[in-house]
Amino acid sequence: MSVVVIGVGNEFRRDDGVGPAVARALAASGIRAEISDGDPVRLMEAWDGAEVVVIVDAVRCTPSVPGRWHRTTLPHSIPAASSHGFGVPEAVELAEALDRRPQQLVIYAVEVADVGFGTSLSPAVEAAVVPLTAAVLTEVTTEFPMPGH
Repeated sequence: MSVVVIGVGNEFRRDDGVGPAVARALAASGIRAEISDGDPVRLMEAWDGAEVVVIVDAVRCTPSVPGRWHRTTLPHSIPAASSHGFGVPEAVELAEALDRRPQQLVIYAVEVADVGFGTSLSPAVEAAVVPLTAAVLTEVTTEFPMPGH
């Protein structure tokens, strides 16, 4: 089964870089991982050909517990408070209209504290990267085994 993990975010907007940080860590483990800015068309291009797509994205919540993450799958609700103007919900709507939606879509939404300009994650979000990466790695290698894993 073909799987891709997509880290959505902007690494120059502090905590918004959590998705790319997780994607890089997973790629270092041999997992197919992409980084996307969240543009709906580019998201669909990143998941093209994959049966299972796992997206890691920053989300703003009120009240927020920075570093806490939430896991959901479609067709359940998608976090509407992404740190991007457009992104995952719009990509899914477009993919459904174009019949390009993956068979399974898993979303990890990470609560963030600071999306101001800068390249480092806040301490709470940084502390979540390793356990979140481990959770995604476990999911993709046990739920959706790939050759060589």
